[in-house]
Amino acid sequence: MCLVIAGAAGAYFYTAGDKTQIIEDEMFHQATVGNFVHDVVEKGEVESARNVDVMSVVRGYRDLNNFEILWVIEEGKMVEPGDVLVRLDSSALEEETKLQRLDLSGSVAGLAKSQNELEAAQIAMTEYVDGLFIQEKQELEAEIEFAMETMRRAEEYYAYSSRLAAKGFVTSLQLEGDKFAVRKAGLDRDNAMLKLKVLIEQTKEKKIKELESAIGVAKADLESAKERNSIEQKRLDFFLEQIKNCTITAPTSGQVVYANERGNREASEFIVEPGSTVRERQTIIRLPDYTAMQVHVLINESRVALVDVGMKATITLDAFDGLKLTGTVSKVNEYPEPISRFGAQVKRYAAVVTIDGTPRQIKPGLTANCAIHIEKLNDVLMVPVQSVFPYGDDYYCMVRKTAEEIEPRKVDVGSSNNRFVVINDGLEAGEYVSMSPRRLMDTVDMPELAPEQLNPNDQEDGNPKGRQGRGNPAPEKSPGQGERTGNATQLVDQVLKKFDANNDGVLSSDELAASGDEKYTNADQDGDGMIQRNELIAVTSTDEALEEDPVRIAEDQSPQAVGGAQ
Repeated sequence: MCLVIAGAAGAYFYTAGDKTQIIEDEMFHQATVGNFVHDVVEKGEVESARNVDVMSVVRGYRDLNNFEILWVIEEGKMVEPGDVLVRLDSSALEEETKLQRLDLSGSVAGLAKSQNELEAAQIAMTEYVDGLFIQEKQELEAEIEFAMETMRRAEEYYAYSSRLAAKGFVTSLQLEGDKFAVRKAGLDRDNAMLKLKVLIEQTKEKKIKELESAIGVAKADLESAKERNSIEQKRLDFFLEQIKNCTITAPTSGQVVYANERGNREASEFIVEPGSTVRERQTIIRLPDYTAMQVHVLINESRVALVDVGMKATITLDAFDGLKLTGTVSKVNEYPEPISRFGAQVKRYAAVVTIDGTPRQIKPGLTANCAIHIEKLNDVLMVPVQSVFPYGDDYYCMVRKTAEEIEPRKVDVGSSNNRFVVINDGLEAGEYVSMSPRRLMDTVDMPELAPEQLNPNDQEDGNPKGRQGRGNPAPEKSPGQGERTGNATQLVDQVLKKFDANNDGVLSSDELAASGDEKYTNADQDGDGMIQRNELIAVTSTDEALEEDPVRIAEDQSPQAVGGAQ
């Protein structure tokens, strides 16, 4: 769009009560019919939609949770399945393996001891039931028989002694001794029979219980030793497996792409290189599928509501001038990405744009400018957004009727973007509108506003204050500025705070020169040598639009506008 300055006098004058006004230093834009395009443009990064992620599967142990990269394959190299991609430091795991082998040896010895103790307990049971018990039983049975035989003989001898004593051949003392022998033999017989009964009914049962208990304890010790040995063996196998996992190989063929992370969160940066440490399940290398590529973009929260799945997009790459790709929005996250406490506190939402027909030269990691097409209207009347200002409940433009006359014109506005607003009614193609209409409000008669349309902040004691010219004050926000006015005004406030040395709310040429920022040198629209706040907002909003919409600007087919006095 060509914006030209009408006249060169550098000032304008005001005649009270007269609509005719000579404007010698004013920028105008010619309302023209063209194609209106509303895009949301964000930068993003090209990535594969179908990546094979090669990650570390080395599991941590105790305090050993991160492993250092000793060697990594060169990025961009083509690999085949089984090719070594990364070697991690396994020295700590090897030390743990040595210690574990010692623990395993101890558990093997304990297992052998428990096995022998169980076998000994089982042998002791067999030994008693089939040997010692029978032996003791037989000994007692023999003792009983011997006692019974002794008793029989003692009884016979006592009977013989009794007959001899009756004939006077044996004294009474001898007879008493033979009688005692009979009684003793009976006691011996009874005692032997009791011992046999105790052996069969009690001693055997008690001994078997003791042996069974010993067997049970031995079995439990054996199971414990087996479990301990199994755990020690598994732990050794674990270390051996982790040592093996320290050598990472390619699961499939492809081209190596490092999974570097430069995220927003603290301590989240990860660069794939020797010396870097990786955690379990952290992706180190990606093997992308170049037949399915996409762009990962972060959309400002002020524009994310405009974007929806299925919208078409145009993609350009910083690496390839002139190359334009088409794509489709396939995903928009519902929640914002994490924000770093040290970065800008602007929330952004991740979105994915699938690239249609990916060319072979497109590779992951390329910076992309993604213009998501929100709306497109053909053959509509358009003017710059700064040419339209709200007044009460309506919108107005300052239309140049002649070289000396400005007319405030109510317009019906339609869609808008960062640069243009569609005019549905109120203007004709070819008419010229002011680029800074607020400056002209002192020169024209604006319609009176109803009390309910006045800004409460501009009223005092029921009377409007700050009235401009012959009308009432208008709000500051213009159509199409919803996406940028907040950022622009914040930036202007920061600029004024930083460079406005005398705090008068304007920047002089000396203050601007001291700032060293050439971005605002053309902001002095009225040529009075002083840069007002509204002039800073206008140039800041325009610069933001140019910075944010490079793809849309390149594609803009709207007719060139002309301005200035003819």
